Order: sequence, then structure tokens, then C-alpha cells
Amino acid sequence: MIHLAFKLFLKQVSLYIFPLLTGGWVFTPFSPHFLGATIGVLVSVYCMWVLGRRIQEIQERLAAGKRMRSLGFVNRCAAALLGAIILYELEHQMVMEAFAAGIMGGYFLMTINLGYFSMQEANGKKF
Repeated sequence: MIHLAFKLFLKQVSLYIFPLLTGGWVFTPFSPHFLGATIGVLVSVYCMWVLGRRIQEIQERLAAGKRMRSLGFVNRCAAALLGAIILYELEHQMVMEAFAAGIMGGYFLMTINLGYFSMQEANGKKF
């Protein structure tokens, strides 16, 4: 189910969110804000990829009866820190709230996707 939710997340980000953010970056006077949100969404996509991969590994290890690993909290925090450093070096430190909104928006969208697939599974639909 997580694999399907992540595939839908990537489709939504690549078809809807990135074109919207790129258009806002190019065609509006708020280009630093849209750049911050774009970098935030990119970091969010990376963090979702790491999280999904780790959850799959934990699922396989539990099925095999092996010890579980962590979810990679430090790795995801380092990715967010790298994004903040990139914005700081681009001298866009005033739009850190847009960067944070981009990261949290990705997590929010993934939560909605997981809820959707959980409801579909509860209704008995096969994927």
C-alpha cells in the first residue's frame, strides 16, 4: 500500500505541484517564495522516498523475524538542513517559511494518499 501511495505522490508532485510552483517562480513577483517552496517539495520527495524504502525494509525484516532498523530520522533531518543551507547560500533566508511549507505540504499530501488507499483497502478494493 505504501508503494502505491508513493507512486501516486510522485505523479501528483510531477504533474501538478512542480508545474504550479515553476509557473509561480517564473511569472509572479514572488519568485523567492516559490523557489523556497520548490526546494521544500524536493526535500520532501527525497524524505518520502527514504521513509518508504525504510518501511519496506522493516516490513521484510519483520516477516523474516529479524531485528528492525530505524526509520532514518537523522538522514531526513540532514536533508532538510541541506535544503535550508542551499536557500541560505542563495540569499533567500527570508523565505524559510515557504521552504518549511513545501516540506510539510509533501508530508500532508502523502498522508492524504495513505488515507485514501487505506479507505480503498477497507472497502475491499484490490489494487
